[in-house]
Amino acid sequence: MIRHSLIARILVLLTSVSLGMAQFVGSLDGEPQPLPREMQANFVKSLVLPGWGQLSEGHYKRAAAFALVEAGMISGHYFYLKQERQAITDYQNFVDIYWDFDLWLSEETIINGQVHHCGFIQTHAMDYETIDGIKYPVKDRHYYENVGKYNEFICGWDDYDKDNIDSTAHGELLTPHKYEYSLMRRAANDYGKKAKHTVTILMFNHLISAFEAAIGTDITTYASKNWQATLLPDTHINRRGLQVVVTF
Repeated sequence: MIRHSLIARILVLLTSVSLGMAQFVGSLDGEPQPLPREMQANFVKSLVLPGWGQLSEGHYKRAAAFALVEAGMISGHYFYLKQERQAITDYQNFVDIYWDFDLWLSEETIINGQVHHCGFIQTHAMDYETIDGIKYPVKDRHYYENVGKYNEFICGWDDYDKDNIDSTAHGELLTPHKYEYSLMRRAANDYGKKAKHTVTILMFNHLISAFEAAIGTDITTYASKNWQATLLPDTHINRRGLQVVVTF
C-alpha cells in the first residue's frame, strides 16, 4: 500500500496548483481574466490523472507517456517498499543470530560511577525487561541501530576478538559480522530512499502533465480573435508560482 505521505502530498498539490490556474493575465490591460473552461478542465484532469487532459485533446502519445510514467512510479514505489521491508527483516534476523545480549551484558563494568561496555562509556541506552530475574532486550528500532553503529556494543558480536579488530577511518570498530550487517542496513536504507524518490517523480508527473495539458488545449476556439497563451514565472513581490499571459 502506498504510504500516507504520498496521498497527502498529491492532495496538497491538487488543491494549491488548481487554485492558481483559475485565471490568466491579459496583455492589454493586465487585469485578471477568466481562464477558458476547457483549459481549466484539461489542467485539472491531468493534475488528478496524468494524461487525462491530453487524451481529451486527442494527444494520444503524450497521454500514454504521462500514464506510463505514473504506472511505472507507482509500481516502483510498491516494489521498493517491499524490498525495504524484506531487507529490514533480513538484517534483524542476522542480528538475532550473531549478536548476543547476554554476552554484551557480561562485559559491563562501573568505573567512577559511569557504566562501561566493551571498554567504552555507554552513551546510548539499551532498554530491557526483567522477567523472572532474566533480562531481555527490547528489540525496537534503536536496538537494531545501536548494535551496528556504536563501539560500546562491539563485544556483543559473536566474532569479536579484541586482539584482532578492524576499524574505519572514523574510529568505528568492526568485526566481519558487524561489517556484513552494516551493508545489509545500508541496502535497506537505499530501498527506502528510492521509494521516496518515486513519490517526488509522481508529484512532478502530475504537475508537468497538468500544465502541458493546459498549454496544449486548443484555446483559439474560445475567442473571436487570434490569441496565444504562455506560461511565465509570476514576478509579483511576495508571490510564487506561474501565470498564464495571453497575447491578442
